[in-house]
Amino acid sequence: MYLRKKRHMAREVIVLRYGHRVIRDERVTSHCCLVARALGAQKIIIVGERDKVVKKGMEKVTRKWGGKFKIEFTNSWTNSLHRLKKKGFIVVHLTMYGLPISALSKTLENSKKIVLVIGSKKVERRMFEKSDYNVSVTSQPHSEIAALAIVLDRVFSGKELGKVFRNAKIRVIPSNGKKLVKKLQ
Repeated sequence: MYLRKKRHMAREVIVLRYGHRVIRDERVTSHCCLVARALGAQKIIIVGERDKVVKKGMEKVTRKWGGKFKIEFTNSWTNSLHRLKKKGFIVVHLTMYGLPISALSKTLENSKKIVLVIGSKKVERRMFEKSDYNVSVTSQPHSEIAALAIVLDRVFSGKELGKVFRNAKIRVIPSNGKKLVKKLQ
């Protein structure tokens, strides 16, 4: 009997990084961008100061490792969320004060358009109110990078871990004992 593979639903996932400050947040924001790209998000919108170092770094990573990933800057998180909600996105604010991720995993898995909000500085009360869901991966202090990685894994049901990026110039060859990289172009 022929069984057709269940087709994975196309998704649009955007990360909104709230409150970026160049002097304080460059490294953490860069890591948020790396995790977002590697685990399936198509874009990150950084709310706060424009950071040429972060933008150039991510453009370089994308050119070298492949795929499509956009980085944008804005001064208004409210305008960005309003625009995205009009396009049908649900807004999921990642916070240790939210509902447990386990209670919302199916909702996230079945959503076609998602904005994942991660903070840098203290998040305004309005963010909790404007979000469709306030979600926690644990109710303990933790990193926004860890929260983002866990939630993206839930959104894509683990399928993002085997993703092959198009137009890559290099690719890691899995190895238990060596660092192996294959040049593709």
